[in-house]
Parts: sequence; structure tokens; C-alpha cells
Amino acid sequence: MKNNESSLALWAKHGGNLLMAMPYADGLISEAQGCMLKDVDGNEILDLAAGQFCSIVGHNHPKLIEKITQQMKRVLHVGTQYLSPAVLEAAAKFAEVAPGQLNKSLFLSTGTEANECALSIAKMCTRKTGVIAFSRGYYGLSLATKSLSSIFTGRRKIGDLPTVPESHTILTPYCFRCPVHNRYPDCNLSCLSVSIESGIAGGDNLAAIIVEPIISAGGMIVPPPGYLKALKQFASEREALLIVDEAQTGFGRTGKWFAIEHHEVEPDILVVSKSAGGGFPVSGLITTDNIADRIARERFVHLASHQSDPAAAAAVAAVIDIVREEGLVQAAAENGKYFLDCLRELQSRHSIVVDVRGQGLMLGLELSDEDNEDVATIVDLLCARSGVHLTYTYFEPVLRFIPPLTITRAQIDTAISVVDDALSKASRKEVRVEDLLPSNPYSRSYIEMLSGKRTLRTVLSRLYETPPEHWLKKLG
Repeated sequence: MKNNESSLALWAKHGGNLLMAMPYADGLISEAQGCMLKDVDGNEILDLAAGQFCSIVGHNHPKLIEKITQQMKRVLHVGTQYLSPAVLEAAAKFAEVAPGQLNKSLFLSTGTEANECALSIAKMCTRKTGVIAFSRGYYGLSLATKSLSSIFTGRRKIGDLPTVPESHTILTPYCFRCPVHNRYPDCNLSCLSVSIESGIAGGDNLAAIIVEPIISAGGMIVPPPGYLKALKQFASEREALLIVDEAQTGFGRTGKWFAIEHHEVEPDILVVSKSAGGGFPVSGLITTDNIADRIARERFVHLASHQSDPAAAAAVAAVIDIVREEGLVQAAAENGKYFLDCLRELQSRHSIVVDVRGQGLMLGLELSDEDNEDVATIVDLLCARSGVHLTYTYFEPVLRFIPPLTITRAQIDTAISVVDDALSKASRKEVRVEDLLPSNPYSRSYIEMLSGKRTLRTVLSRLYETPPEHWLKKLG
């Protein structure tokens, strides 16, 4: 059992001033380095989520901190009418590592903003308005990106939430749980053909298809070989653009600079965020000369308060330099295979593990919740108590392993040992989820208020898909 005395004292002193937006852990993080977090009580935590999937080169990498600090001392922020040398440097380095002919970039601040910008470019370029996304995808928090994101609409009736017209979804290519009950490769990608033939992919007014090359929040799903090529062909036939959202998969995460490269597909627009800044807030997109020229003729303009910020651009350049210099793309491939093999060995010994999948250091371990709907929450919280931080997905209970690319084999072995023990305890039903919840009164009351008779996993999912009006009415 961790000692959280100092953290809980700070919760007691200042917790009343916090607007609760999530049920927070007791430990208050005061330091971070590499793959490790440390709270104010001195407890160390192995972070297998790289923060919010952002700290790809490790927490507080000294070269990243130095580059950002030097830039901030020179100039932190300028208006959209000016650029700094840092922006030009980042754009050049981004073009060097981006696939194919992608070489024209724009840097923004959040993934939502970058996806919005990409959709605007596609609509302007094609002079059409329809957009397709995966049925289990997640693309952001704005109205347009929410309209395409299943964790907001997947469990709700049509019409419950406002949506942008002509926002369509196609079946997610989830081979382990095939949506059309076939088996790859004999299926001939029938999940895509069914989506197209059924009409759910929309009509001829299609501007863009936006996809994640690994569907993370939707289940850690890797599209099968050939699928994204077929999707790109479908987009080309409709004269639509293919937008690939590499928020989590970019900059070496999957053992290639960008996950789309595993599929030998060149997108029309590639979007980055999260890992792009190594923990510093930045996003961006990159496209081709042809598309840039087409939207210029349409008088494309984009203005944002934190567009082309010098410090953010410095972070992007630093991440690219570090990934190159430290060989982190190759490290992700090699350590990812080692991690995957370790997880498969766990699967061979634990009947509640039903599947293991992923690429590089972006892995998923799916659990059976047949006997316990809270199984993912219990394993997650047991791991947290033993100093290993995980997250899980929003549909089936799938544990996510998305650590910094600097993780060592010794740290992987530690993680496997902790997960092994947690799986054993969850299988034997030794603990209840109620016994593992945070001790601070603010998180506990927040969970109790929202949960009722629902499981904690359901509560955490509902936080993302339910509007505030629902809870205000409920509390009435």
C-alpha cells in the first residue's frame, strides 16, 4: 500500500477549489523523468501511457527541455502575421520524415484543431462536404470532430446530440470481433464492401475520409493488411481526400516514423498532435504541393491564437532530432516485439486474456468481462497500487500499453510482473473495485455522484459522451 499522506494533505487543503472533471488519483505528481513519475510522497510510478500518450521521448527529456527553454528565452509568442526561424526549421524536419510527397505543413495547438483544419482543407479542395470516419474512431472535441467520434455517439440515440450534417461512419475493421462475422484474409475485406454497398458511407458528395491507422480509444485495433490501401482507392474513386490522424501513432511509435507506412499508403493529409511535442502542447498537419496549390487558389486562410508558435515548433524539431539521434524508431520496433511476446506469454497463462495485438510500442491486451464487467478497472487499479500506470479503452475491456519509446527491457519486465499479478488477483476475484478507488473525498464523491448502479468503467466512458445537461437534469 502506498503512502499518500502528503498528497492527501494537499487534497484536504486545496481540493475544494478544484472543479472536478475526472476522478483523480490520490498521488499528486511532482516530478517526471524518462518513463517514471514521482508523487509528493516519493512514490514512483512506471508510466505506460506516456502521460496522455504525449511524452514519446520520455518525460522531461533534457534535449527537449533545453530546446524549448532556449526558444522561450528568445521569443515565446508572435501573432499570425509573423513567423520565427523555429517554425521554418520544424517544417523542414517534418517534411524530411513524413511519407511520400507530404511536405507543406502548418503547426497548431491541439489535435482537435488540427483535424478541424484538415477537414476544412478537404472541403475547400474538393468543394464537397461529406466526411467518413471509423465507427469506433475518436477525432476530437469540437462539434465536427465529435460528430465523427464514436465515444460520444456510440451508445446514444440519433438526435440526442447535435451533429454536423453529412458525418458518416463505416464499419471498423476489427478482425478479432469482425463486424460482419467473417475471417481475414478469406473475407476479402467485406467490412469495407458492406459499408460501401449499404450506403452508410454516404453519397457522391464526399470530401474526406479520416481514420486512425491504429484505432486506440475504440479498442487498440490495427486494420488488416490491404484495408487502408482499399480505403485509399475508394477515396480516390470518389475524388475525396484521405486524412490520417497520427496523434498517437506518429514519430516512431509503431516501429516506423508514421503508422500509415506499414500499409504502404500515402495520405493526402497527415495530422499530428500528442507525441509531436513530446509533452509540450502542439499539433499540426502536412499535405502535398498539389493540395496546397489548390486551396491557395480557393483563397484558403487559417487564423488561430496559437498558430505557428515558436516554442511549439521548437518542440516538434526537438522530438524529431531525439527520435533520430537515439534510434527510437528501431527501438520501438525491437522493444515492441519483446513487449508483445511477453503479453502473449501472459495470455497463455491467464484465461481472462482473450487477445493481444498492436504494433511497435502501441499494444493492447483484451480481457474477458463475462464474469466481471469491472475487470479492466480492477486490473488497472491493482497495477496503479503496484506502481504501474495503464489506461484502457471504451468498448471492450482492452488494456493499453503506450509507453515512452525510451522504455527499457528491465522496465518492460517490471510491467509484465505487475500485470501478471493483477490478472491473477482479478481472475480469483480477490478484490472489489470499491476497495481500490481513490481515498481523496473529492474523487470518491465525484464517482459516487455519477455512478449510481453503473460500473466505474461505464462512468468513465459516459464522462466523454454525455453532455452536462444530462447530469444537471439527473441531479435536478
